[in-house]
Amino acid sequence: MNISSQFQPIRTNIGSENQFQPLGLDVGNGATKFVTHDCEILIPSYVHSIHDIGSTDPDLGLIEYLGGDRTDLIGAKWFAGKSAAQVAPLTFQRVVDDAKGKIKFALQLLTGAIETMPHQLRWKFSIVLSSQDSQTFGDELADAVQGVHSIRLRGTDVTQIEIDVLSVVEEGIGAIAVASADIDIKGTVIVNDLGNGTLIASVFQSGKLVDRKVILRGVEPLIDDIANHKETRKKLNNPARKDLIRAGIENKTFDYGNVAVTQFNFEQIYIAELKEWIVSGLAQLLKATTEWSAGADASIAIGGGAQLPKIAPLLTAKGITPISDSHWANARGLFKLAQLKLQKGG
Repeated sequence: MNISSQFQPIRTNIGSENQFQPLGLDVGNGATKFVTHDCEILIPSYVHSIHDIGSTDPDLGLIEYLGGDRTDLIGAKWFAGKSAAQVAPLTFQRVVDDAKGKIKFALQLLTGAIETMPHQLRWKFSIVLSSQDSQTFGDELADAVQGVHSIRLRGTDVTQIEIDVLSVVEEGIGAIAVASADIDIKGTVIVNDLGNGTLIASVFQSGKLVDRKVILRGVEPLIDDIANHKETRKKLNNPARKDLIRAGIENKTFDYGNVAVTQFNFEQIYIAELKEWIVSGLAQLLKATTEWSAGADASIAIGGGAQLPKIAPLLTAKGITPISDSHWANARGLFKLAQLKLQKGG
């Protein structure tokens, strides 16, 4: 009996005994954020697909697609998040490296978040996602996760995931929903999303997108410049691993990997390259959106870039308010929207 016939998902309906729970899922170029009523999970947007387990330890987080609506994935195996970098530090795939990575890896990253949770036989989620261009790519993103999926976790546990996509909204809508206690969401709001792949400024009026500017220089070029800096190469004899540079920035130590082994702290390199990144990236975004600022009721900053060390004073000086836990803002807002849609009947 082949895999696809052996593991046919059991379909259930909304309102059955096992209720759907709201989920906000933000598949980012740098990190994927997964928010439900009782947990928040953030994993790096890394995926490593494998064809043969070989010597790889399934306990590191192996996920196998056994059957379901994503027939193209039946029989596929992958690691997601940190485990992808751990298993294949030099060959794992990153969402930021693929123009359609958010769509291509959405389900893999969703299951990667679930893999970190206590095992249960069935998960049912009513989900709201976001896209940089939901009118163009929303249906494709929804199709990537919609449906019923049977997966095996860590080589032993089998679970069924049922996904009902309630909506795919524009990037930034979630952040406005979260910030609604502090800003007038009925007015004109500029949302500056400082992401890993892009810097995006969006103007919303009464919650509707009316204009958008995109700068193709997110935080990733900053990480790349640090990894390839001459002082980095001199210290390590090679360019640095980008995932370890990113980790050192996020934990604000600027230590590279196991500092006891590498004896490498890149804080001064970070400060120098941050200045260059501001000039080549952030300043360009602010210049492109100058015309909007005078008429805006609020201007906020979200995304991982809004939490870069030493960036908040600059944003504040420009009249931009970094949202607390800015990298979570969009996902938390998507969860809030999912809750509201479920309360209204989907």
